[in-house]
Amino acid sequence: MSLRIGLDVGGTFTDLTGLATESGQMFSLKIRSTPSDPSFAILEGLKKILELSKFTGSDVSFFGHGTTVVTNGIIERKGANLGIITTFGFKDILELARQSRPHVYDYSKKRPLPIVPRRHRFEIRERTSASGEIIVAPKISEIDTVAKKVLDSGLNALAICFLHSYANPQNELLVAKELTSSLPDIFISTSHEIAAEYREYERFSTVALNAFIGLKAGDYFNRTQDGIRKQGIKAPLYTITSNAGLIDIKTAIKTPIKTALSGPAAGVSGIGRMLGRHNLGDLVTFDVGGTSTDIAILEKNKPRPVRTRLVSGFPVLAPMIDIEVIGAGGGSLASVDAGGALAVGPLSAGSEPGPAAFGKGGCIPTLTDAAIILGRIDPIKPISGANILDYNAASRAIEKFVATPLNSKVEVAAQGIVSIAAANMARTIRSAAASRGVDTDKLTIVAYGGAGPLFAADVADNLDITQFVVPMEPGTLCARAMLVSDLAKDFSKTQIIDLEIGNWERLNAIFRELEASGQNWLQSEGVPIGKRKIEKIIEMRYRGQNFELSIPLTSEENLTTLCKNFADIHLKEQGYVLNSHPIQAVTLRLKAIAQISTSDSLLTDVDKPSRKGKFDRKVAWFYGKAYETKVHLRESLVANAILDGPAIIQENTSTTVLPPSWQVRILGDGTMLANSKG
Repeated sequence: MSLRIGLDVGGTFTDLTGLATESGQMFSLKIRSTPSDPSFAILEGLKKILELSKFTGSDVSFFGHGTTVVTNGIIERKGANLGIITTFGFKDILELARQSRPHVYDYSKKRPLPIVPRRHRFEIRERTSASGEIIVAPKISEIDTVAKKVLDSGLNALAICFLHSYANPQNELLVAKELTSSLPDIFISTSHEIAAEYREYERFSTVALNAFIGLKAGDYFNRTQDGIRKQGIKAPLYTITSNAGLIDIKTAIKTPIKTALSGPAAGVSGIGRMLGRHNLGDLVTFDVGGTSTDIAILEKNKPRPVRTRLVSGFPVLAPMIDIEVIGAGGGSLASVDAGGALAVGPLSAGSEPGPAAFGKGGCIPTLTDAAIILGRIDPIKPISGANILDYNAASRAIEKFVATPLNSKVEVAAQGIVSIAAANMARTIRSAAASRGVDTDKLTIVAYGGAGPLFAADVADNLDITQFVVPMEPGTLCARAMLVSDLAKDFSKTQIIDLEIGNWERLNAIFRELEASGQNWLQSEGVPIGKRKIEKIIEMRYRGQNFELSIPLTSEENLTTLCKNFADIHLKEQGYVLNSHPIQAVTLRLKAIAQISTSDSLLTDVDKPSRKGKFDRKVAWFYGKAYETKVHLRESLVANAILDGPAIIQENTSTTVLPPSWQVRILGDGTMLANSKG
């Protein structure tokens, strides 16, 4: 027998799941994250999961993990003393950025300062044309001069980004080779390795962020790997990218920016595989942790790909899953502003000091404190990873900072905190659905994370959504999703081509080139032919547009059906089509996948109930009123059982709240399907 381990590092909790490969038995737990050094919580969690499962380190056959180290390092600006080397005349690209403003009507909102100060931006006389022709090659003497300036500036990381290097990286390769030789102790990133695509500002930003966070991420990955090896684990170690593909630690150290949305991407990608059998229609994932809420729209159980997104105000150009992140979680702080309005988030209590009820020095009320006062969280039996909670401390915090300023009862103030947070979450879902051409009221919410099931009904009521589901072990779902993730690598090539009959073979030739690279990589990883999979995407636009849509490409595709698919998606998302206007392919993408994941069914099947039908009663507040509420243990619920609200369903990693107007049915695999009765 062997054990497969998935792990997800969050801002408040670190989640772990172990799967015994032969028996299918799962072991899950949550422990407090250690923001000062996330590897501490990882290693402590591994020790506990091995003890819980009664396996040893040598029995572990797989270890995959998601991390927030890269994102947090960028947000906190805790990275390297960074310099950038670019084409002569272009060192201000990071400063110029794009002409669009972050908030059109709010002049107080500013772009973040460039990640590289101007004094640390160096230029070299070189030039490559947009077609890839080397017009001016860099001189060795000029490279040596820049190397001396780098040393004199005390820099420890460099980003190299030349104009049009996506079309031909020869000049970047030459400069990188010379600088690696003369500056062996400096971390160097080149743009053609990190983002070999056009649009200079986004490419410059991405490689700069990769170099900025490279040393910090490298230290983290190396410390984690060393600690894991000391626990006797010899299995390959993987981390997950923002595109939900696993990469080895060596690749993660070289290209850490690709892990910027690591953990959430695994959960969103895994949901479709875990729940696909239930035919729930279009889904919106609702992953609520202690610090943030992650939201994604899935159509036909498939997450949407995007090519770029902002991380702390900086664009990152890399394939990733389309996820919206808002600062609303169990630790979101509640306060009353100078105008007497109640606000919740985006600031969070995190894991240190945490909510007031944690008893670790936090005094400002949080969403978790409000849920305790409303009777929705049992302070004596909180989720795994949390100690007994202090009801009185939560009450005092809400009374002082919310109830007294609003001249209300503590329970009414707590209901207000939950209502404001739910409205904020619902607003993000509504906006995300509308911008993607999806009808909100036709969505099914998939609630997970430690607090997702706690607030799913409140959010659904805000959106007139009549159905939500709670998967098994929702609090550790992102960790569990690592076990249905595959090893993957992305390949791309920017080639702006009009989609005309004569160019179809040209497109196919580029894809054959990309596929050859993908197959070579799969071969180098020792992946059997039967375990290989190739996915293709073309980013397309109408000629003259400045944005593209990602269109999946199948083996049955031809030019006519491809253009029709583009028109259909453009109509859905943008509201119009230009029937006679030329269409262009811009960037061709290929994802090479090594299918190493476990069976999806092993992640949903549940054991027989151990305490059938047992429940307790308590008082909980809904809609401003106190209700006698049944409290069930999820492990006691049998398939096809139907529960009417008000009810609270407790389990190891989360709590599901069912208001009076809701009903839940237990599906055959243990998934809970909740429907509104009104």
